[in-house]
Amino acid sequence: MRKISWIIAFALVLVYFLAYRFGNPWIEIFELKTLDLRYNVRGTEHIDPHVVIVGIDEDSLAKMSVFKHDEWPWQRHHYGRFIGKVLAAGAKAVAFDVSFTTPDETNPKSDLYLASVLLRNKKVVLGTYMVFDRETYESYPEKMKKDLDRNTYYLNYAFKMKNFEYAATIMPISVYKIIPPIARFSSAVPSAAFEIGELDVDAVVRNLPLFIKEIWSEEKGLLSGYLPHMDLIAFALYEDVDPRNMIVDFKKRLVYVGNRTVRFDMNGIFHLWYYGDKIFPEYPFYEVTYGNVDLERLVKGKVVLLGYTTSAKGLYDLRSTPFNPNTAGVMIHATAIENFIRGDTLVRIPFYLRLLLVFLVVLTANLLSSFSKTWLNFLSLSVTVIYVFLSYYMFLNHIWVDTFYPVMAGVVLSTVNITSNFYREYAEKKKLREFFYRYVPDTVADVLVKQGEIKLGGEKKDIVVLFSDVKGFTAFSESKDPEVVVSVLNEYLTAMADVIRNRYGGTIDKFVGDAIMAVFGAPISYGDEVERALNCALDMRKELKELNEKLKARYGDNLSLDSGIGIHKGEAVVGNIGAPFRMDYTVIGDTVNTASRIESLTRKVDAEILVSDEVVRAAGDGFLFEYVGEFNVKGKSVALNLYSLRGRRERDDRTGGDHS
Repeated sequence: MRKISWIIAFALVLVYFLAYRFGNPWIEIFELKTLDLRYNVRGTEHIDPHVVIVGIDEDSLAKMSVFKHDEWPWQRHHYGRFIGKVLAAGAKAVAFDVSFTTPDETNPKSDLYLASVLLRNKKVVLGTYMVFDRETYESYPEKMKKDLDRNTYYLNYAFKMKNFEYAATIMPISVYKIIPPIARFSSAVPSAAFEIGELDVDAVVRNLPLFIKEIWSEEKGLLSGYLPHMDLIAFALYEDVDPRNMIVDFKKRLVYVGNRTVRFDMNGIFHLWYYGDKIFPEYPFYEVTYGNVDLERLVKGKVVLLGYTTSAKGLYDLRSTPFNPNTAGVMIHATAIENFIRGDTLVRIPFYLRLLLVFLVVLTANLLSSFSKTWLNFLSLSVTVIYVFLSYYMFLNHIWVDTFYPVMAGVVLSTVNITSNFYREYAEKKKLREFFYRYVPDTVADVLVKQGEIKLGGEKKDIVVLFSDVKGFTAFSESKDPEVVVSVLNEYLTAMADVIRNRYGGTIDKFVGDAIMAVFGAPISYGDEVERALNCALDMRKELKELNEKLKARYGDNLSLDSGIGIHKGEAVVGNIGAPFRMDYTVIGDTVNTASRIESLTRKVDAEILVSDEVVRAAGDGFLFEYVGEFNVKGKSVALNLYSLRGRRERDDRTGGDHS
């Protein structure tokens, strides 16, 4: 047992090293969740904020419509009035978490007014829109690209650089082209990207990129350095520093803003220090701009940040943070600016120290738990408890010490040495997993075991059923040697099963000759069953084309498979069906029969993928459908409205007015 424990100890340290060395996300995900737990245990840190938020909220949208007869997007003169009022009331800077990348089509004079306000009030920074790939930018109209070629005022705010030879490790957001506000605005005041940046592996915002790399300006020979984030420029304006004089020192990993500094990590990332949820005062845009409020009391000496709030219906800008999964993006910008002003950040200890801590915890826990005395064995568990308290203390001092893996490793080792129940529990789980494998695919069985959801009795569930069948397979099988038929069929079913199971998490209910029945939503529902089924069908067709190329190369051009796919959504009975000596976990009901009938109609209408009206209604706007008509099918008294799935709908990246 002692030898095994040392092998486990070594393996635990090695796993930690390799996981981070090769970028495996799972350990990091759990560590991030323990970091969020520390935030929530600490609770709200009460501060006197230097940032206030003026919200584009539901109240303002309604009042602007009723009292100003202006629907979203609003005419620009409202923003000019807003800027003038808050700066006159003593605000130190104004930052826009919105972009004005296209002229005001409703009232062009509105742009002239806002431009005149900006020329008189320089303490404003505007947001920019970003195009990430060359292909999207090249698709823009030529006139628009010519205007953008001339509108390069935003490049004036690039960082001045020190110790550039140390910049090799920096991994900034790399975009092809920044789309600045129209020239009337960008020539008057600074503009910069308000991008939140790449999320952590669990899709939570905990960092902010300080550097933006623009490929277009490099190609044009206009800029070889980095552009700052909008929040940094807002901080510079607050400090009465010209944003054009900000300096980045890559050796010290500091951004100099006058006499102040902002720290970043080796990747050019600033780690946010969250104060809590709803820390920053929030005032409706309409009340600030047109209401009778004491603005001097609200905004004097503050950074005023304009952006969409959670109540603005249809203007989605929600992000997940340690305190709230639906936080308005403007709140994250407010947190960053407040961090800059207060000098707050969360500093994570270097990887070599994290690895050393794992080694020390594992070593101590293994030594204590290897003694014969029981009280010493249990004392090994206290190592992890002490470690948790120390890591929390360091967190309160803005130092992030990894907690999940050291604690987990210590507990695992202590448990292994204290009791043999660990082995019995492992054996029971193995037996349970093998039991599940008799009924459901192994991937689904793994999830069921992990979640502890043992629900294999009959029950009604809302599911999506996908039927796929090879067209003309009977004629094909009669014209080919049996060995060829079996080989081709196995290769086809393997390729389709891989798409269904491994790419989209579907459950393969059964194979019936050349036909496949797949289910999405049983035994586990994720909420996106329709989307996964539609994407699965499209990828099955793509995979079939690639398979046909391989078959033609092997057997000649006269061998080609074609398939029809039918998809239907509805309620069905799922559970164990069969006799006591043989049972299968399967799905039965009208939904299954209807999906099968729909698939058979693909031959009649010469369609690759047919879906029911229920599927189309639940699919959202991410897919392209073509109505093919009404069809009567056996077992249904009402005709079915059927649609052909044509593909995925491409997102239009060329709209102005985007936000972070």
